[in-house]
Amino acid sequence: MSGRRVVARCVQLLPPVCRAGGVWSKPRGTVFAFAYSGEEEAFRTELRAWLAAHLPSEPVPVADEERHRFLRAWQRSLAAGRWVGIHWPREYGGRGATLKEQVIYTEEMARVRAPAILDPIAVNIVAPLLIHYGSAAQRERFLPPILPAEEVWCLGFSEPGAGSDLAALRCRAERDGEEWVVSGQKVWSSKAHVADWCLLLVRTDGGAAKHKGISCLAVDMRSPGITWRPLVQLSGRSEFNELFLDQVRVPVANTIGPINGGWPLVRAALAHERGTLWAFEFKIRLQNAALALVDLYRGSAARRDLAALRQDVAQAYIEAEVFAAHTLRILPRLHDAADAPPEAALQKLFGSEIQQRTCELAMALLGARGALDGGGWQEAYLYSRSVTISSGTSEILRTLLAERALGLPRG
Repeated sequence: MSGRRVVARCVQLLPPVCRAGGVWSKPRGTVFAFAYSGEEEAFRTELRAWLAAHLPSEPVPVADEERHRFLRAWQRSLAAGRWVGIHWPREYGGRGATLKEQVIYTEEMARVRAPAILDPIAVNIVAPLLIHYGSAAQRERFLPPILPAEEVWCLGFSEPGAGSDLAALRCRAERDGEEWVVSGQKVWSSKAHVADWCLLLVRTDGGAAKHKGISCLAVDMRSPGITWRPLVQLSGRSEFNELFLDQVRVPVANTIGPINGGWPLVRAALAHERGTLWAFEFKIRLQNAALALVDLYRGSAARRDLAALRQDVAQAYIEAEVFAAHTLRILPRLHDAADAPPEAALQKLFGSEIQQRTCELAMALLGARGALDGGGWQEAYLYSRSVTISSGTSEILRTLLAERALGLPRG
């Protein structure tokens, strides 16, 4: 940003399109957007031309194995055009994209309903940590396979007794010469069943204070002693896993950052997880969901029993627009922050709760048939139950805001 101020102004335009679970409809207009320079619009034009030539015409497969192959091929195509990891520095294969270029990228990908990439965890969380905290040898080894999804990563953060209170983790690593011997359990590890590597948080000094004595390791998922078990979600999918480590040997050379100094890496990872692109994608998702909700209401207007929901639909639309305006206001702060600022917690807290209310209202509009044959809305509703838990529960985020934003005393 170099001290430059990013300005959001009121304009009339057609915003991008974003789809999740097949329920988001094409928006008709919005009043909040950035003002872009000629150079930034040239960036948009270049991306639009590439997408016109390379965007897959077939839909993303439903079955897991076929979907993984499809998304890997799509990410490889993006990497060949240097359109994945655009926020990475140029020397590591990125474009060194500015904040507004990242926003443009998100807008255009949403406009054409581009598929997701296979491994956003590696591109948006693991790679930034390696770039900022990893050794030269680690960057040389691990970064090149990430962009084309030649190697997939998962996160080994949460544990059965250390979810929102991540510093309470008990997975331990004991040093044996030039190796760590790791034992413990992790949970809610997305894509662990297909991952090649795990970014693992372990306790390397059991006598240190809770936030001390934590180290970050890159663990080969093919190592002896690693097993995983899928967790079946309400929707029937199994994206998450329990991860078990029994005397797993990891080279000390795979320690990312200082030994016993992993907590700052955890905070940096959370900053990336709730950072610029996440916030803008969330904004688009909620705006388009609200508009899809309006379409759903209009399509059911003949039902007299829905008249009582008219104000709820209007409220959902208002909340999405207010959330969008607030997102544009805080984007520069999220972009510049090395650590997750209170604004990131605010976005996650209220965005996730708005998402839940929107999905609940959609099910009410669909009526009894929605629970049995609600299509994309049904799956979105089932998934939405998790969004106030993942990446920090609403209760923990409210406590964080009370302490860090409002300065209220603990306890």
